[in-house]
Amino acid sequence: MTNKASVVFITRYYPPNPNINGESICDMANYLQEHYGMESTIITTDRDFEGGGSKRAPAGRVIRLKTLFKSNHALPRFLTFLYDGFTLIRYSLKFKNDLLVVTTSPPMLPFWASLLYGKNIKWALWAFDLFPEGFAATNLIRQNNPVYKWVIRKTYQSSPARLIALGPRQAAYVKNQTGRDLPTSILPCGVFFQQDKSEAKPDWYEKHKIMFGYCGNVHDAHNPEFIKAVIDRIDPAKHKLILALYGSKAAEVKAYAQGKAGVALPDHVPRSQLHFIDVHLVSLTAKWTHIAVPSKAVSAISMGSPILFCGSPDSDNWYMFREAGWLIDEQAGIEPQVRQFMAGLDRAAIDAKKSKTAGIYEGLKRQVLEAYEEVAEEAAGKKVVPGP
Repeated sequence: MTNKASVVFITRYYPPNPNINGESICDMANYLQEHYGMESTIITTDRDFEGGGSKRAPAGRVIRLKTLFKSNHALPRFLTFLYDGFTLIRYSLKFKNDLLVVTTSPPMLPFWASLLYGKNIKWALWAFDLFPEGFAATNLIRQNNPVYKWVIRKTYQSSPARLIALGPRQAAYVKNQTGRDLPTSILPCGVFFQQDKSEAKPDWYEKHKIMFGYCGNVHDAHNPEFIKAVIDRIDPAKHKLILALYGSKAAEVKAYAQGKAGVALPDHVPRSQLHFIDVHLVSLTAKWTHIAVPSKAVSAISMGSPILFCGSPDSDNWYMFREAGWLIDEQAGIEPQVRQFMAGLDRAAIDAKKSKTAGIYEGLKRQVLEAYEEVAEEAAGKKVVPGP
């Protein structure tokens, strides 16, 4: 099946960089080509992502733009966000006759799209982590700051043809910000269609213990105090906690966990081993609710494991996965809730939650395929029928 319509994705990271957002774009590009005959162009940067994920071959035609300097200091880093966003959107104007899918990486990318695209360019907003809201959530700027108010107003003043959101609660937030009921696709990040479950048990695995794990980023949006509270309640006779961490707060948690009985600190846990963890820890600070939706929750459910989620009950992670998880309400005192949870947890309770993951996983896959079809129809401007 061939289709003249094409899609242009604009993002900061793309394979072979091991970034989950770039992988999600790669998955869609592959699917659009294989099932709709649609070609994809990915406009990205030459920056390297320092974090977790899986390296893979890129799909589609990839255009990598040169970037300025790299820095972890706040002001230079913010300037690179502005520069990368501007150059990516400006370059994408060469493809104004195609559907342009603007992600929220780098931060401020939708801001530039809203300013530069105008009314005659058809584009979709693919929401991952939202900015400038993320800057306010990390206290880099106050929400009542006039500059912040101007930037957020400009970011949402232009109306994309379609919104692609990580969950229904995030979608409702974005539509409220735009003041429009945008056509919306729900596309959770971290759904694994190919479940490569290793049969070889990792060195850290202990069959007769309840295995907990936090595998991934510990950054501004995550609460290290939650992980520390779990560390404090690990009973090495019956529990084991696996911490494979990266991000700005990882060193703090690793230092706290060092030498603690029942805690292992591997450098990395590959996806093929995620199913050996009985309960995956997921954290999203309340201030980041709707601004981010951690993909590690989706990945855990995809691999058949329930989650222990610390955050707001209004978050998509809890809204979507509450049947296969437990909630630690961040604003109700973390330590007492963790203590009560750990004291009452047994294998039967875990198995009951695990039994719910298969049905949720099937629903996630349907959502992903429906989103792909909706994007294909947006690009084609008509109903399209997928190939085999």
